[in-house]
Amino acid sequence: RRIRRLAVLIRVSGLVLDLLLPARCAACARPGRGLCPTCLRAAAGLRFVDGAPARLGPGVLALAPFVYDGVIARAIRSVKTPGRHAAAAWLGELLWAEMAPRMGVAATWPRTWIPSTRARLRARGAEIPRLLAGTDARCLLRRVHQVGEQKTRAAHERRTGPWGDFHCEQPVPYGVVMVDDVRTTGATAAAAATALREAGAARVLAITLAAVRNPNESSA
Repeated sequence: RRIRRLAVLIRVSGLVLDLLLPARCAACARPGRGLCPTCLRAAAGLRFVDGAPARLGPGVLALAPFVYDGVIARAIRSVKTPGRHAAAAWLGELLWAEMAPRMGVAATWPRTWIPSTRARLRARGAEIPRLLAGTDARCLLRRVHQVGEQKTRAAHERRTGPWGDFHCEQPVPYGVVMVDDVRTTGATAAAAATALREAGAARVLAITLAAVRNPNESSA
């Protein structure tokens, strides 16, 4: 109960800071909304030409518009800070503007997000993937195991670490768009997608704002 109260306090504090602090570029902190024009131009140089497609399992495709580097990496790290969460929704707008032309029929599927661990949620004060997913996203997944941070593990450990961590407590539609901030090996997305498929989804499109170009060398 004490932990839940602390999590609520952190989230409320973050919301208050979002209201009090002026809007700034998520990457460079210049005044503005989302990414400033300079950072948007820099982000254009980080686009994946093909959307970085990856097959994570039967019926599961992962896509990402940007490489996890430069202004995109700085922006993602920034929005995880209390007082900067509002920029995550603006990054979400950028995400969907970039991905809409690639989604086809999946653009009509409901969106959900990969839930954070309790420790990560306490530290950040907000569910960043949920903010990226948009206000109409549906909560379909929950974590049943609270594992440690993926980024502290070696690449081969990341690929097996999250299996069995997620569960769906309700039937899900035929197709689901599942959102997270960064894809490294894809293991977390694959584990979450497995839970969605076990609950009835035949197709899962896993979309992240960014993907690591070489997950074997990244600690992101």
